[in-house]
Amino acid sequence: MSITLPTYSRLEIPLLGRRQRVQAIIATGLRKELRRPAAIVVTALGVAFTTITSIVLLFFAAILVPGQAPDLTFFALPASNFFVLFFVSLMAAVIGAGLIADDMQSMAFTLYLSRPITQSDYLLAKAAILAPLVAMVTILPLLLTALVAALLGRVSWTIALEAMGISIVVGGLLTLFYTAVTLFLSSLTRRKGIAAAGVFAINFGLTLPAAVLVSAIQNSSILYISPWDNYVAVASAAFGGANTGIDWPAALAILLGVTVLAAVVTYVRMKAVEVITG
Repeated sequence: MSITLPTYSRLEIPLLGRRQRVQAIIATGLRKELRRPAAIVVTALGVAFTTITSIVLLFFAAILVPGQAPDLTFFALPASNFFVLFFVSLMAAVIGAGLIADDMQSMAFTLYLSRPITQSDYLLAKAAILAPLVAMVTILPLLLTALVAALLGRVSWTIALEAMGISIVVGGLLTLFYTAVTLFLSSLTRRKGIAAAGVFAINFGLTLPAAVLVSAIQNSSILYISPWDNYVAVASAAFGGANTGIDWPAALAILLGVTVLAAVVTYVRMKAVEVITG
């Protein structure tokens, strides 16, 4: 009679690839935000207020802007709706401020990058979570406004479709800007409250003082420091509206430059975090 030791076999489970892991981060992040009451309320109010006020501005354009013709310039006023600034700031603060900060606080960031995704994969996944939600305020209301205007016969379908195309471009510009800037602020701290405060500081801390200084010293060049005023200048020019006091090419260059700079610095910041791989 012989005695032999039992043998064991281990089932090898292959690791998910980069694409699957990035998709998992996006899906998990979107599910988390769409289940949070704060995110739901902010998104719903943002879409409702910006859409309703944009439609109201469109219908009162003839009164607010005497001599306004029912053409493409009809949409310049709704595009500069101040509710967009308020709710995009609120959404960026409530939803975007914690996207990276929470991962840094819980050390989940190092777990994500242990293998096999890279810092760029991680950042693209986080941007894919925030950007669609921000677009609910920056793009969707303008599309609905143009649709309502065409359905009610305020403008022709040709003009409405052109307005929709421009809305996607200018709204996409604003979406990219706030996505990049918010992720940058979120990467600087482990406390999402500080990142949220930074979002409001950049928006209202630059926009309101710029408006006051322009009135005080009568120099519209100060508006270049305000992201919102730069966007309004670009949007107004895109829809053929009146000059806002600053040149739209310079305003566009500033928005794109800050967007790219924020993305690059965020990437460098993530690369600086030590991650153990294996």
